[in-house]
Amino acid sequence: MNKLQQKIKSLLREIKEQKENRYWYVATITFSTETFYRRVNSVSEFYKRLSNSKTGLVGQSSNREWWSKLSPSGFYDFTPNKDIIVLSFVMETKAKLNEIEFKARAKKIVPYLEISIGTKEQKEYEFELAFEREYYQQYEPKTEVFGDIKRNTELPF
Repeated sequence: MNKLQQKIKSLLREIKEQKENRYWYVATITFSTETFYRRVNSVSEFYKRLSNSKTGLVGQSSNREWWSKLSPSGFYDFTPNKDIIVLSFVMETKAKLNEIEFKARAKKIVPYLEISIGTKEQKEYEFELAFEREYYQQYEPKTEVFGDIKRNTELPF
């Protein structure tokens, strides 16, 4: 094998490893509307405090450092009504998400009524992301993207 072939093989191995070390999650958090707006002014403020605040759990890293280690990409949206707000995250992370830690960090910002965190298969995630980009964005301005996901980029498939 010549040097070029070795380099190509090495790069392909790196790409494969990067793809295998990705995790997909769907987190749905239900809050009391009254409690939510008493603690934060908006859903974007909740996201900002979860992903970028200097506060954190006692004895743990700050939310900013924790979020940076996860290196998530995806989107979140919310469904408000008079009694409850349902906030949903669909995200891909480079590190495995510690569900207990995610729940504790979210609860510290705003106590929730219910939370569920599930994993998704890659194809399901890509389909949902494609659907969100193509159709949902046109009608729901409440959806926000984060990480490497950009509103105007096209999907690779």
